[in-house]
Amino acid sequence: MSDLVNIEVPAHIAQRIAERKNDASKASAVMSAVVKGEGGGSPFPRISTRASRYRLIEDGVETVVGTNLDVVIVGANPNVSKVFYASTYDPNATDMRPACFSNDGKTPDPSVESPVHANCATCPNNVLGSKMTNSGAKSKLCADQRHLAVLPAADPSGKIYGLTVPVSGMKSLREYFKSLNNYGLVPEEVVTELSFDDKADYPKINFSHKGFAPAKAVEKLAEVAGSTEVQVAVRALPLSALEALPSPTAPSSDGTPAVAEPKKVEAPKAEAKTAEVVEEGYEEEEIKAESKSDLEKALDNMFD
Repeated sequence: MSDLVNIEVPAHIAQRIAERKNDASKASAVMSAVVKGEGGGSPFPRISTRASRYRLIEDGVETVVGTNLDVVIVGANPNVSKVFYASTYDPNATDMRPACFSNDGKTPDPSVESPVHANCATCPNNVLGSKMTNSGAKSKLCADQRHLAVLPAADPSGKIYGLTVPVSGMKSLREYFKSLNNYGLVPEEVVTELSFDDKADYPKINFSHKGFAPAKAVEKLAEVAGSTEVQVAVRALPLSALEALPSPTAPSSDGTPAVAEPKKVEAPKAEAKTAEVVEEGYEEEEIKAESKSDLEKALDNMFD
């Protein structure tokens, strides 16, 4: 994991850092979401981490990238999501579906047929110690996870992908964002390298700084952070929100990501839908914390 020590910030990024310090309205939507914590085929493009390989999945077609993937993080669900699997973990499964899950971390999704509990905060499966890992560490039957939206750094089409970060990768994400914050940087301005912890026997995501977004693309990347596509990818809006969007624009002649002008829509009322696949959140994780309150405090106050 990179701590961004001795990095040389390009002039166009340095200018944006200075502007943010003097104008609160220029704050990063991605950074704010994670820092404050408030808040058959895939239904939209997403990145799977099955078998410790990054896989781009779209319209049921899976493209294996490898053990490393360079992306630009353009969105994050402001809430810590929850996922519970009733069956035994199968590392080779490609369509494991949760028995209960919550994208907002507060109440079960409307599509869940038999919710374990009406409120996530008081659900017995959400209590630290309701599950013990093989190493004897306290965990929870209903696991925490973060939903992000990313753009592959090398993808000229500017296609937005959803990425689910299971609880095992959330510490790396927090530390990475803290490191960016220490330098006045935000995720939309940098290239982030996704890798795996080679000491873990399950897909444990690591985040590190790889470079900076080019000057010609950085403004668009900041704009797209608040778009409807991003909100759908991070599970903050339902898929139906995409119906009101115009067709995506073609890639620009210079190869920079071409993203349609962000269009925000009001979140519609909850609607029934097929339970989504959240395979990344179903794994053997270790949480070394003394109590549930300590864990939640760490998640909600990342950089305090």
